[in-house]
Amino acid sequence: MALKVAVIGATGSVGKQTLEVIDRFPDKFVPTLLIGGKNVELLQILGQKYGCSVFSPWLHAPLELSLDELEYADIMVYAASTVDYLSYMSHFLGLGKPVCLSTKEIIVETWPLIESFSGLIRPVDSEHNALWRIGAKGHGVKSIYVVGSGGSLRDKNREEIENATLDQVLSHPVWNMGPKVTFDSAFLINKSMEVIEASHLFNSRGEQISIVIERTGSIHALVDFVDGSRNVFFSKPTMLIPIAYALSYPSILPLDVETIMQPSDALGYRLDKPDFDRFPWGKLGHYALELGYTSRMAFSVADEIAFECFKEKIMKPSDIYHFLVKAIEDYRAISYPESITEYFSLRHDMIEKMWKEVRAI
Repeated sequence: MALKVAVIGATGSVGKQTLEVIDRFPDKFVPTLLIGGKNVELLQILGQKYGCSVFSPWLHAPLELSLDELEYADIMVYAASTVDYLSYMSHFLGLGKPVCLSTKEIIVETWPLIESFSGLIRPVDSEHNALWRIGAKGHGVKSIYVVGSGGSLRDKNREEIENATLDQVLSHPVWNMGPKVTFDSAFLINKSMEVIEASHLFNSRGEQISIVIERTGSIHALVDFVDGSRNVFFSKPTMLIPIAYALSYPSILPLDVETIMQPSDALGYRLDKPDFDRFPWGKLGHYALELGYTSRMAFSVADEIAFECFKEKIMKPSDIYHFLVKAIEDYRAISYPESITEYFSLRHDMIEKMWKEVRAI
């Protein structure tokens, strides 16, 4: 019998690729609920295509989404670029049902609230999906490496990075992603977030986690073990692979994606350390880990604001760095919320305070 799938963020990049996987395996998966954002026209088209329920806060009042519709699904894919649907995800996890989670912000900001359900969370982010597959959750792990291609500014000098335009920042050399994650990638902010994600998902200390650069996007993760062995995950840079694995776990689906290389070609790949002099944003994940859960939350919230400020030419890259550091440090002594309601209240206060600081610049 086909698994019934609820997709949050169905009209975004990962959401659309989730539906592509579902289309390839109609005997295994069927969408029963699609949740989207502003692109209500596409959402309605998808609802008609699949004959399933749809929901958008731009179309409906919040209470119009029945929990019965949510509970009807067997598995959820949380692919939205926002934390707004956290309560739906938490309710679904509380039913003992798995969530395929691609949203960094959820893991970075809300881990203490969802950690008790960690066994039901299947990472979709390509690096963490790869880490999961090569044993980062197992015994005897010594070191974990999250791998990036370097982003759109990887060949720029410090002056060029400081004066980069929005078009330059959003022109990723390898991945086709949404604008926010492409922005984060350009400054290695995404790698900082992924360090925090890896720490949470795999119960690892910050000093066990490193960032490495592999320019082709063919190597996604590495795990070193205490016996001196190393597992490496190679694949083409496509989200179809992690999405399909998360949906079908523990099975592996025949995706018909070309294998990345011949075994004899493996030595042709190069791993480099990040240049943190040019990309200091890449160190902030470890810093936020040191300062606690609320600092990690503040880092993520400040990053959302920084992206908007960069788009509006309010902040340059160096301003963004100092803004993020200040956010991390300002909340180091603040207790982490004990409930989802308290979390959203603190998040609202953070956003108001940070925008007030921006307006004072």
